[in-house]
Amino acid sequence: MTTQLIRARRKPRFGLPWLAMLLGIGTIVFAATGIQAVTAQPAAPVEIIVDGEHPWNISQPTVDAVITEPILAWQPLTIRVTSRLLTYDELQGTTDPGAHVILSTAIIDDTKDFGKDARFTGVGIYPELADRQEHSSSRFAIHKAYMGNLGLGHGPKSVAAAAHRAAEVLDDGPVRTPVFWVAGTSFGLLLTVLGLGFSLSRRMRRESRFRRLTAAQSQLARVVLDLEALEVTYQSTEKAKRPAGFNAAWNKIRTSTLDLARTEDAVIDAVYASRDALKPHTATLLAEFEAGVRSLTESADALMGAWSVIGRSITSRRTLDRLAAPLAFATRELLARLHAAPPGAVAPHRIRRLEDTLAALLTAGTKEQNPAAAVRAWAKAEHALERSATIVNRSLRRKREARVRGTATVRDELSTLRASMGLSPQGSRQALHVLDGANAAARALFGPLPQALGYREPAAPRRRRKLPLPRIRHRGVWIGIGGAITLASLIAGGVATDKLTMRPAWTLTGTHPLRSLAIDGNTTAITEAGIRRYLEDKFTEQVDVTLAVRDAEEHLLVRAEPDTDDEATRQKIDPTVLIDALWEIKGEFPDLVDPATGELFPDQSIIPVWTFPDGTVTIPVQITGAMGLGGNSRLVDTSWKYGSYYVSTYPELKVANSIEELARGLQGNGFTKQPLNESLLYWLLTLTFALALVTLTQVIAYGGTVSMRLGRFGRNAKTLRRLRGQLDGLALGLDDSRLNIVAVLGAGPAATSAEADQRIFERALAVAWRMADDLAARPLSQRLGTDYLQQIDKLQNLVDKLGIRDAEAQRRTRELLAAEIYTRAN
Repeated sequence: MTTQLIRARRKPRFGLPWLAMLLGIGTIVFAATGIQAVTAQPAAPVEIIVDGEHPWNISQPTVDAVITEPILAWQPLTIRVTSRLLTYDELQGTTDPGAHVILSTAIIDDTKDFGKDARFTGVGIYPELADRQEHSSSRFAIHKAYMGNLGLGHGPKSVAAAAHRAAEVLDDGPVRTPVFWVAGTSFGLLLTVLGLGFSLSRRMRRESRFRRLTAAQSQLARVVLDLEALEVTYQSTEKAKRPAGFNAAWNKIRTSTLDLARTEDAVIDAVYASRDALKPHTATLLAEFEAGVRSLTESADALMGAWSVIGRSITSRRTLDRLAAPLAFATRELLARLHAAPPGAVAPHRIRRLEDTLAALLTAGTKEQNPAAAVRAWAKAEHALERSATIVNRSLRRKREARVRGTATVRDELSTLRASMGLSPQGSRQALHVLDGANAAARALFGPLPQALGYREPAAPRRRRKLPLPRIRHRGVWIGIGGAITLASLIAGGVATDKLTMRPAWTLTGTHPLRSLAIDGNTTAITEAGIRRYLEDKFTEQVDVTLAVRDAEEHLLVRAEPDTDDEATRQKIDPTVLIDALWEIKGEFPDLVDPATGELFPDQSIIPVWTFPDGTVTIPVQITGAMGLGGNSRLVDTSWKYGSYYVSTYPELKVANSIEELARGLQGNGFTKQPLNESLLYWLLTLTFALALVTLTQVIAYGGTVSMRLGRFGRNAKTLRRLRGQLDGLALGLDDSRLNIVAVLGAGPAATSAEADQRIFERALAVAWRMADDLAARPLSQRLGTDYLQQIDKLQNLVDKLGIRDAEAQRRTRELLAAEIYTRAN
């Protein structure tokens, strides 16, 4: 075995896309780090120190009692709670209060002194944050949590809520904004896609050239291994019987084999070398090598085929059948169209003559003992068939609508074989051209073949341009893939954005009804039935609501002053009075209060309804057992500290709205709006998902030898499955086809042509099966090339011709049986 044949079996190293792999791994690590950062939870403890005495049951024991679970921050945090007012330096974080955060439980500023000794309510953070604006917003956020919960009737829980908020705003943990991590992941995926695209393009081109080289080497190896047999074949043929084409074929085999053996090493080195594999010079070398091997193979096949005829081998009939197959299929199609045409469209004697010339072609040369005479007889029969087809073609084209151009069909190249036998190399092309034109004219005149008679109209060949062939053929597939990726990315981006932002809905989404509603106090203007008439009863948890109807003038020390415009009264009162009134009401319901903390139980709520003598009511705040958490909780409202109350003239409607506000507040409790651009986050997530899907597609395609099941998708795969189904039908009806031929022609001279026709049919059917199996076994990377598309078209044309021939045999059988029945009846 030669070195070339050994090297042909070794696959070159195409390498790995190291840059794309590094980019992909880096992107995965970055994305994993981002997921960990965004979903991370703090672990450092928060310590609360309560100094001195405080109102509203705030003390160290009660604060510790309401904190049932540890409050955690990113770094250890100490919060000092004091009852005194704070200095300006403490507010600004320039004085160390002995803690990271100092909270004053007072709610009214000292307005007597505006100088250096001025004292303030609020929160101080030490040390001062680097960003002045962030420092101020963090102070206000912590104080808002305290004041908001104070307005909910809380005492110790107000301090706990402020501690929760301090742990959130004083965030010294990792970067947790999703925009940063998603943007970085998207950029990494983009670089990965570009790197993989470059590597995939190079690998596919290198694999394509390697496959072409391997196929050419296999063909060359077959000729080299058969070289001695070819020489014996040539030498055993008498010189007098050797046609000029026969000698030319042998001379070409002998010289081309040596020339290709010399150039094979250079082509192998160029294709295997990673630096030279994709250069234009390599493409030229490979194309020349392929063309030479193709020509050599044709010459070798032609030599063996011509020898079988010249030497009267037992395989000579197969060679003649091979030459006759294109003519036989084209003629059978034309005969099928003529028999399906209206009576009298073509003279019957012309149809019979066409049938006779086809039968003569199929039996030509079988009775001749002299090879030269056999070849001449075959050429004469071919010429007779051409003349008969020309007469039919001219007869059809007398009408204007029949003057259409014939469609060219992809057929095997047999010119070398014909020349080796002493025939004209281009002899059958004229006959096939006439037959194609006649078929096109018949189709234009009589329409497609009738399916009711078992015929199947051949598919029209698709027009393609040379350069953009693969793109045009696969444009629909790529558009479909792109559309699917875009749609999936848009949906996934929306779902992910919604999960990351988790904005609570304004519409009540709870499934629990109000567990109980009790009214304490004057129930003349407020009844449970009247309230439920306006109430949307949807809670996210089980809640008991108690309405405490109390006199506003007695408890809040305020009188109503109706406004003629909006029937509401706005009063400025001391906010301390309101907080004291809330605690007074809580004291009236000891069964609802935890004695250890003075707070309502978590599933209890009291809604104070303050009434005026004129029948109007106001509900500035509610008393809840739930702690108001989060920076944007609807449960927390600090407007009460300004002493502004709105008075309503519809008591039951006002109460129903207040209960719904309670349900809405519990539904969105704990929500903090992230400081991010949601639109930007959505498009970044969409882009990230799209790039991830593109990367996945590239990774699947990169292997080049992907599972053949991927070939089940796409237009070409559907066509191939359809053709294999038609071949199944033809194979299942093979015995019937043989019986039809026997029934029609019986024994005698006509049987010889029928046998030849049947042999051509069965051999073509076997060839079609081999082609279908080969095309179905090709991996995804080979299905995207031009050669695959051409082979699909060739197989489709062959299957269509086989179907027409089978239907024509069935027609002849039916006619014979009908004639025989008629004869016996008479």
